[in-house]
Amino acid sequence: MMKLSTGEDSTLGTYKKWAKIFGPNAVEFFEKKIKESPNGENEEVIADESQMMLLMASLMPKET
Repeated sequence: MMKLSTGEDSTLGTYKKWAKIFGPNAVEFFEKKIKESPNGENEEVIADESQMMLLMASLMPKET
């Protein structure tokens, strides 16, 4: 299992927890992925942590 810079496992559940910082769109994205995954929140994410941060940032609501 890959580890993140925080020492946590690189799982959908961990990223869902982090997604709260980035807003509801990011949380919804991970909730959908968790539902689609046979391992749910325990599904390992093999993408690089920095790529996942960029993904979540891109899902942040746009200011108007």
